[in-house]
Amino acid sequence: MSVTASAPGKVILFGEHFVVYGNPAIVSSIDLRARVTASSSREEGVTLEGWPQENPAVRSASYILEKLRWKGGISLKTSSEIPQSVGLGSSAAIAVASAAAALKLCSDKLDLKLVLEAAHEGEKIIHYTPSGIDTSIAAFGGAGTYTRSEGYRELDFRLEEILIVNTGRQRRTGDLVRRVKEFREKDPKRFEELLEESKRIVEESVDHLKAHEVEPLGKLMIRNQELLRAIGVSAPEIERAVDACMSAGAYGAKLTGAGGGGCVIAVADYDKLDLLAEKLGKYFQVFRARLRVEGVRIEP
Repeated sequence: MSVTASAPGKVILFGEHFVVYGNPAIVSSIDLRARVTASSSREEGVTLEGWPQENPAVRSASYILEKLRWKGGISLKTSSEIPQSVGLGSSAAIAVASAAAALKLCSDKLDLKLVLEAAHEGEKIIHYTPSGIDTSIAAFGGAGTYTRSEGYRELDFRLEEILIVNTGRQRRTGDLVRRVKEFREKDPKRFEELLEESKRIVEESVDHLKAHEVEPLGKLMIRNQELLRAIGVSAPEIERAVDACMSAGAYGAKLTGAGGGGCVIAVADYDKLDLLAEKLGKYFQVFRARLRVEGVRIEP
């Protein structure tokens, strides 16, 4: 017997890194998905062929087996449309899909609270101290605000599509999180100022998202990128991608996720997105991404 589950990737529209220190962030699922098939196995525990044994998929599924006190074993197979290590939540989507597939296989239930717990454990391998934002959006889908104190809250807005520009430079999220921590310890006063500015940007963005006011959203993205540059998580590849987006006609662009490479997101009027993608596609991998898609699901 086998079960396949899938979960979406994500973009952080505003507020990354500062969310670790209690601020809100705005996050949306995107229409790129990871899939995990869990099958009954004669071997005890969880196995995933072709991967190191210590990885998010195995740890998430193992957590489910421990909670259920499952005595048998399961084998996992993964596939993903989400590029790895570029800020689009690939590891969280794999962790959530793995937990969901294992839970459905072993209990025929899909308890999202337990799936989130398991995926959060799996994410610790990649992110050391994950905020929970990536696993929340992979589980619930849609879009919302996220704070560490209140968790994920759904946010209904009218922005439907953005461009995602992949710089091609991979990085480790944990390294960037540590870099921000060091910045905060070295200059706490400046960090608090940036923290407050990030909070203001997130609050302002909510109204513009609901009203589908794309040009003001672009200006807020530019402000947000300035903050991320100040805390040291931008990179030359990111700056080139941001500049290219602006030169091509975007209203605004910023890194999304941890930074240090990875992806840049950009907003423009919908009728201009294809032209922007064509221009940017000469230099980068570009996705026209749909926002607010379905969260984790069991596939037929």
